[in-house]
Amino acid sequence: MVLGNVFKKKKQPTISAESIGEISSPTSFKRGVHVQLDEEKGMLTGIPDTWKGEVKGDYANTTDLPKHLQPGLKKTKKRSKSQMKKTTDFVISSPFEFKQVTHVKLDPNSEFGFSGLPPEWKALIKSSGIKKDDVLHDPKAAMGALKMATNNMQPQIEQAPLRAQSERRKLADLLNPADPTKIFKNMKKIDEGSSGVVYKGIHSKTKNVCAIKVINMKKDTKIETLENEIAMMDTIRHENVVQYIGSYIHGSDLWIVMEFLTGGKLTDLLLNTHLTEPQIAAVCRACLLALNHMHKLNRIHRDIKSDNVLLGSNGTVKLADFGFCAELTSNQSKRKSCVGTPYWMAPEVIRGFDYDTRVDVWSLGIMALEMADGEPPLLDLPPLRALFLIATNPAPTLREPQKWSADYNDFLARALDKDPKARATCEELLAHKFLTKAGDLDFIGRLLKKYKLVK
Repeated sequence: MVLGNVFKKKKQPTISAESIGEISSPTSFKRGVHVQLDEEKGMLTGIPDTWKGEVKGDYANTTDLPKHLQPGLKKTKKRSKSQMKKTTDFVISSPFEFKQVTHVKLDPNSEFGFSGLPPEWKALIKSSGIKKDDVLHDPKAAMGALKMATNNMQPQIEQAPLRAQSERRKLADLLNPADPTKIFKNMKKIDEGSSGVVYKGIHSKTKNVCAIKVINMKKDTKIETLENEIAMMDTIRHENVVQYIGSYIHGSDLWIVMEFLTGGKLTDLLLNTHLTEPQIAAVCRACLLALNHMHKLNRIHRDIKSDNVLLGSNGTVKLADFGFCAELTSNQSKRKSCVGTPYWMAPEVIRGFDYDTRVDVWSLGIMALEMADGEPPLLDLPPLRALFLIATNPAPTLREPQKWSADYNDFLARALDKDPKARATCEELLAHKFLTKAGDLDFIGRLLKKYKLVK
């Protein structure tokens, strides 16, 4: 039986911090002067510029400073007006790198189980259906879900996204200086997301069709995020990863150019039909090959879902969108940032535990369920409720597991083990018996043509 356009799946962009209320200006802040002894140089450092008119020469300790600049409660001689003006006419800079923190704590006597909740958070909890008893039963999961559904779900780049922070390539080093409007012609808009608009264009010299993501660079644009995404694409080369071509600046727009896949997103195909077990196995194998390659490079994708798997009418399957990608290092073998998309997110991420590459395996397991059932589990629930249930419920299974093979059910159980240490790795899943059912990927071209999805 052919099912056409029956899965009315909601588009699920990654949650951002836009739902939070206005952050007030900081109050009662102070800025101190930190003068300290550099033992190697045998002199004081950190002396403000405004003091330098009075501090002559190199001082080995604070008692060598003029008396009125020495710390302590010693009485100083009365100074003249000119001296007073010279030593007190400081310029105070504006505050910088300040944050406003919302202090929420468990409170069994409060309405929602937490005290200190902003009004917006109270409304979010109320609309999610999470009850006070749920919070008190598992406050760690409730708090983790609440944080991610409010202000911690923005794309984040931790320290050392690529090797040492000092070695990270800057955006200027990643750009091609040429004018992209003279290189790419016949631009046609094909998609739009939170990060930018995607166009289809033709390279004027090679005549190759390219996908071009155009991002308007604003004052609040996170440059580190873009540097990370471009650097990741540039350094991950695999037949099941979308090929990166180059990046350009045109006016205030950043152009990120990649290979164009005619079939678009796997999501579009799943909106039209269920896949068979051999077809699911074939797609899973292609994604696992790409992830296994990334994991051997100590990279985590962190946003595996059907939206980020692209299809080619010639039967290609490729991972895309490396905006959340991160690198594990010898100094940082696990991550803790709350990034990803709620319904595909691993429980340990929601709970705020340290995690590693196996979060990608969980997300791939959810995507495998999505290919069979038409949508990921809990998609009909608000994100906050879904996050809480992912963290507290047993691992999800197929809606009708008895209709699928024992091998497929076991494959899912290995990928969706809630204990990250017991969860299978990509390498282990590639050796799973279920993947022996995988045939070639020619079916993709036939299905894309059947449902008129070729772009």
